[in-house]
Amino acid sequence: MDMALRPHFAMDFDGTICPSDATDSLFDTFATPEWRAIEDRCVAGEMTSRECISREVELFRATPEELEQAVAKLSIDSDVPDFVAAARRYGATVSVVSDGFDLFIHPLLRAAGLDLPVSANTMLQMGADGWKAAFANGAEGCGSGTCKCKATSGRHPLVLIGDGRSDFCLARRADFVLAKGKLATYCAQEGIPHIAITNFADALALLPTIMAEISPTIPTSLDVSFESSNA
Repeated sequence: MDMALRPHFAMDFDGTICPSDATDSLFDTFATPEWRAIEDRCVAGEMTSRECISREVELFRATPEELEQAVAKLSIDSDVPDFVAAARRYGATVSVVSDGFDLFIHPLLRAAGLDLPVSANTMLQMGADGWKAAFANGAEGCGSGTCKCKATSGRHPLVLIGDGRSDFCLARRADFVLAKGKLATYCAQEGIPHIAITNFADALALLPTIMAEISPTIPTSLDVSFESSNA
């Protein structure tokens, strides 16, 4: 099957794959307190996400070793590996689309035994413990560091699983939305069809329904059972 025609699941990271916000947690640990004031200005619409991220990263101080140790204390939703395995058994592709940082995302995915394409922002080391943000996945006219619409361009049917402001735009063009937190509220307010979820256990239980909705040619009786990685 043409890759562009296979069902695709685009999963946000902070607050979605990782139940806690990994980026916020690490910034609380390593950035000066002023980063929160910058974040508040971004939420208030006084600056774009990309501007916000750039300024916040300038306040971040940690050696690679300190950062590695802190990331190792975090973990992703324990049902994500089972969800990915089940989606792939249906023939779907899966990727991570995040306005967070690949420096945090890749180690947490590896720790869970996951190898997934990741579109995210980058932190470049500057000196012993300084960092600078880089945006290889941005797009002209998009205020986010990572343009999730660009990252998923050509994917159809497309399922978004997300929780926050960085998912709002993509929610409007996705074929199906599983929403947590602020994204669920936004979808309800804007009349965007979605199903509210709490975690990936919910997403896993809904997977047969989703596949029947977006890809009716796939048999609903398809056996997607597997040995649970949490057993």
